[in-house]
Amino acid sequence: KGQELPVLFCIICMPEVMKRATPKSIFLTGFMGAGKSTVGKFLAELLKCPFIDLDEMIVQSENHSIAEIFAENGECYFRDCETALLHHLYKQPRKVYATGGGLVVRDENRRLMANLGIIVYLRSSWPVLKKRLLQSKDRPLVSSASDWDDLRNLWTQRQPFYADADIVIDTDGLTPLQIAQKINLEMLP
Repeated sequence: KGQELPVLFCIICMPEVMKRATPKSIFLTGFMGAGKSTVGKFLAELLKCPFIDLDEMIVQSENHSIAEIFAENGECYFRDCETALLHHLYKQPRKVYATGGGLVVRDENRRLMANLGIIVYLRSSWPVLKKRLLQSKDRPLVSSASDWDDLRNLWTQRQPFYADADIVIDTDGLTPLQIAQKINLEMLP
């Protein structure tokens, strides 16, 4: 009597409510290593909608890995691919999208995402990101960085673009499922 249902019950047991609460697509942004793809899969499962990794779509379309695209055609070409892909997302049903870490740098990309859905920035501290990046492979900007100061500077330069989001989630110390649940709570009306 007078008690509210636990939040976890609302998220897991009432997906139809969550589906109505978030009719737009969701774009997860953040620096490489922030957990966009991992969190995106959890969030899509909670929302009962498809998950799409935009980097993977580009890899399939170009028939080359991201590292190969960067090496053969350059970063600008890859960023053009990201923008072209966003243009093709109009009139798509709701999905959860993991974006590339640099997609937000272009004003056009941020405008496109804003028109298509909700932008969520997964904010991680530099020490947490560095630890994750040390364990990762096949990240062209990590392998081409002359030192970690270059990557930290890139992370710092991108902060204003990441902050241009509808929702900002601090991810340090949270599991991917906890982050997905937190995003869900932020999207409730």
